[in-house]
Amino acid sequence: MATELREKFKAVFSGKGVKVKALVALGLAGIMLIMISEVNFGGKKEEVATKTSTVDYSDYLADLNDSLCDVISSIDGVGKCKVMLTLKNTTESVFAKNTQNSTDESSVSQNDEYVIYDGENGDSPLLLKENFPQIEGVAVVCSGGDDIFVKEKIVQCVTALFDISSNRISVSKISSDY
Repeated sequence: MATELREKFKAVFSGKGVKVKALVALGLAGIMLIMISEVNFGGKKEEVATKTSTVDYSDYLADLNDSLCDVISSIDGVGKCKVMLTLKNTTESVFAKNTQNSTDESSVSQNDEYVIYDGENGDSPLLLKENFPQIEGVAVVCSGGDDIFVKEKIVQCVTALFDISSNRISVSKISSDY
């Protein structure tokens, strides 16, 4: 039987049957593509997806503090700078809902149901959007905090960045002991 297979392969690849050679080559290429598609080149895709959906507030706040401190310290006259931000609330998640309203002669009723889909980790509601926490207040302590013009520049910068009122922003001079 092995000799018969060898003879058939020799017949196919000996120059006879160019169409058969092309079909065999295409078949082998298809098999190779299927095998390559099964290989996971990305590594840990599931882990990346779960990391982006969870928010660590301390990291979020630290990044905001660092970014704001960099911006404020680049204003002329500010000097050495420290910043503290407070958050108004936590992350707000908005999920998709199906709403049905029905009215009878004497009553009105509303039925809301969340849209559920079959995800990798089981059934879960369909997330439409996620709102990050809002900034409630900002405290800035800097070397130039006693200069009225520097204070005004800092307050204008922070109100423009976070869309909060100026009475939610405190600017002070840094202690000489620090």
